[in-house]
Amino acid sequence: MGRVDSQWWLLVAAMPFVTAIEAMLGFLLVGFTYESVGGMGAWALLVPAAPFVAVAVAVRVLLPLALYRDAQAVVAADVAWTPDPANWGFLGLGLIVVPVLDSLLALVYLRRRFRATAE
Repeated sequence: MGRVDSQWWLLVAAMPFVTAIEAMLGFLLVGFTYESVGGMGAWALLVPAAPFVAVAVAVRVLLPLALYRDAQAVVAADVAWTPDPANWGFLGLGLIVVPVLDSLLALVYLRRRFRATAE
């Protein structure tokens, strides 16, 4: 079993969770706004969600770097898979504006990474 000396995969793994929470917050925001048309606005939900939004933006922006750096570590390790760090980084960069696709990319990367390190 190969050991990859990198913790960047944790940031890659955070991407699907961020997307799922964003979807739930969006659903709650729409429902809350619909129910409170007469009184309070959507800001009542956006203000408590602001810390999560800041973390979500950071994870999304750092995803290409995390993919690139972790792929470099995988290449340097003695494992069966040798990903091209530039390709994974550019894929991450191109998909950071598409929430579902960036999460799928993260899941595909993690699946390939853990299959290679489990051998």
